[in-house]
Amino acid sequence: MRLSTKMILLYSVVIAAALSIFLSYTIQSTMEGANKFTAARFANMSASISLDIQQDIDMMRITLETLADNTSFLSALNQYVRDDSGDRKMGTAARTAALQQLYQSPLVDRYYCVAFFNDQGQYFSSSSDKDSEQPDTRALLDALSAIPGTYLLSPNQQLITLDPRIQVYGLIEPIFFHGKLLGYLAALSEISAFDHVLTFVDNSSEVNVEVFTDDGALFYSSRGQTVPFPPELPQDEIQDWTDPETQTVYNVLHTYLSPLSLHLYILQDNSISVQGQQTIIKTALERGLLIALPALVLITLLSLSLTRSIRRLTQKVRKTSSKGLLLSDPAALEALNNTVTSPRDKEIYALEIAYIQMMAKLRENAVNELALREGALQAQLSALQTQINPHFIYNTLNIISAKSMESGNLEIIEICSQFASMLRYSTDTRSRTATLEEEIENVRDYLMLAKARYEDNLEYVIDVPRSLYGIEIPKLTLQPLVENALNHGFDGKNILRKLSIIGTLTQKELILTIQDNGNGFSADMLHSLRQRIDEIEHGLVSIEKSGGHIGLVNTCLRLYYYSKGTMHMSIHNDGGAIITLTMPIR
Repeated sequence: MRLSTKMILLYSVVIAAALSIFLSYTIQSTMEGANKFTAARFANMSASISLDIQQDIDMMRITLETLADNTSFLSALNQYVRDDSGDRKMGTAARTAALQQLYQSPLVDRYYCVAFFNDQGQYFSSSSDKDSEQPDTRALLDALSAIPGTYLLSPNQQLITLDPRIQVYGLIEPIFFHGKLLGYLAALSEISAFDHVLTFVDNSSEVNVEVFTDDGALFYSSRGQTVPFPPELPQDEIQDWTDPETQTVYNVLHTYLSPLSLHLYILQDNSISVQGQQTIIKTALERGLLIALPALVLITLLSLSLTRSIRRLTQKVRKTSSKGLLLSDPAALEALNNTVTSPRDKEIYALEIAYIQMMAKLRENAVNELALREGALQAQLSALQTQINPHFIYNTLNIISAKSMESGNLEIIEICSQFASMLRYSTDTRSRTATLEEEIENVRDYLMLAKARYEDNLEYVIDVPRSLYGIEIPKLTLQPLVENALNHGFDGKNILRKLSIIGTLTQKELILTIQDNGNGFSADMLHSLRQRIDEIEHGLVSIEKSGGHIGLVNTCLRLYYYSKGTMHMSIHNDGGAIITLTMPIR
């Protein structure tokens, strides 16, 4: 199988896997969002319809209580009920007076009717013109006798018939006069009012509303449903429910209206949700296909482009024979040095350049095989010369000092002396440790050299008790920290540089503090250095090779290895940079 084919297959698999993950996440997140939207929509509808039902029933209760507190209305009802004369002229007049009280109430007009009835067959309502005949209330009276107090009439109970074509619901309360039951007062509304409520809440025909009483009687259904939902259906969360008659699966939200003992159900055909999910999946797949096709074309073109350069390079390598290492043929030399790949293919081009350099190196090695031994001797000679160099530097410093003595330049003599002292100290490899006194003297030499540079712009204080001078510390611990402070603490500003080195002994610990009056560490640098120091103390950092403030990190690293993790460095800002070294004293 060709390399280009392998690359196309490999990239295709990678793209397919990435696209599958992306599509899966997109579909899942979109469906979750759709489900959350449906749940929020159902919850809002349930809350709004529940509030409307509660307010409607409460208004019925207020209307009936207002009439029950009307003395004139009660007196007229009492006369109407107690008139047992044959002509019932007084009862008729009382009925007219009671109706007049009903007509005067501003609340009565909002209902289909407000009616009065009793067990004696007496009946009248605020909408007598709507009554085709005297309704039969015997079944309703039987139900009222079993439930004292307020009674919520379901429209599907058919306990009172005003107009067979009209279903009503309402609130019924007993009416008393001087403690004696006169009959019952009912505020009745058409069940069609719920359709208006539903339309106001959600005009979608996909959503249906059903209300049942505690005993399973249908109170209202926007779809004419007669099969009740199970009362044990969980409340306040969307559930799947299968209609036992039609076997249709619905998404149902069940809410219980405890003050009214009603069960409210918001439902939607599950197939609608399935269709929505299918639409989401279809849309995601279509978009994925729109992404995959251009990606496949791009992968094919990219693979062919890459392999083209690789094929050219392979052919070039094959044409280069082993005998061509000496490249006595000028044409072969030219063919080797000329590139066959494009610089735009950076990796392949770099590989060819490396190949050319490698072949040139091999040719050089082949031509100069005998000269390698001579080169080894030369290397030994160079090493010897390197060992001699410090002596050369000392001799040179002595010559400069002698010349300065002749001219009377004592400052140069002092500088040469200090530099020589520092050179001897730093090149002495006999021990990795030094006494604190030796370290301080080396720092003094360095500061005197720095004083020659900065003159009056440098002031320093070294306050270390002589009782601590004999303590051994890693060699070249203080000087890199002092150098770091001078080089990085002032940003090249020509200001008075103040530096202090303070040593104390506390609880068998040597504490050395190096402080300057510079700019201090920036917030980012402080965070980075503290992180590096923490990594060092956990054994995660090697010697640093570049960047500012590296002396801090490497000094901390040497302290860590010298003390086997018992020495510590801390840094912070307080009017400048402060570096604190803590070392246990054995």
